Amino acid sequence: MKTPGKLPSLPALRAFEAAARLGSVTAAADELCVTHSAVSQQIKQLEGALGVKLFGRSGRGVRLTAAGQELALGANDALAALAESVARVRRRANPNRLTITTLPSFAARWLTPRISRFFEQEPGAEINILSTSSLLDYAREGVDAGIRFGSGQYEELDAELLMGDEMLVVASPAYLAANAIGTPADLARCTLLRTQGELWAQWFAHAGLPWPEPETGLFFSDFALALSWAENGHGVALTRRSLADEALRQGSLVQLFALSVPDERRYWFVTPKGSAPTPLLERFKAWMFREAGAENT
Repeated sequence: MKTPGKLPSLPALRAFEAAARLGSVTAAADELCVTHSAVSQQIKQLEGALGVKLFGRSGRGVRLTAAGQELALGANDALAALAESVARVRRRANPNRLTITTLPSFAARWLTPRISRFFEQEPGAEINILSTSSLLDYAREGVDAGIRFGSGQYEELDAELLMGDEMLVVASPAYLAANAIGTPADLARCTLLRTQGELWAQWFAHAGLPWPEPETGLFFSDFALALSWAENGHGVALTRRSLADEALRQGSLVQLFALSVPDERRYWFVTPKGSAPTPLLERFKAWMFREAGAENT
């Protein structure tokens, strides 16, 4: 083994690396869950220990000096390699544990309603689900795999197509009983539930309705909230079929009209590039693809 030699404070190096990578002391503080001043102090201590300036001023922001750029590359490589080693050790120490990340809506409406079927075949497994809209650093966060919705182009991640999706309009049986809805034009009298990232105007266009995007009423940051509101009879939701599937099967939601609009985005099963999957991860992945195949039949 190589002798690492004399190193400055590791917390200071970590604070510097985060600020250099993110281009912001504030963003580094958020990532490390410390204060802005704590990151600034760590960087000052590192500059004092090295006897060089690592950041220079650029208007209201900061920029790396030549020395800072050199150290940032080395620190990033070293910390990334360390994080990967820690992740490998953690996986071997906990062969029955998986950490999976996905969107909150997919976790709530697709994954968790089905996960009991995975535990039937893997009763000793422990699954930690991190529901977030952010793209995490898998090595740093100890994430084994993720399910993402988009183009499939994710830096430092291998992506395999899990399934496609389509947009459709749904409401509860109670809402339909209280509101006469026979054609898409009848939606003009309905409460339309809006969700971030999905546009009613696109569905209107496919339905032949020259209507603009609704600008009033309830707006939800997540599909799961909008679907819960629709299930409770408070309006009509535009949603992805994958998220409404269980509710449609159970009858708590009903699809309005035969029209559904294919979504250009797809669901992808992603893993860190070059990572060796554990046997449990391989079995979880196979189960996910079986479930997704059943979804598309």
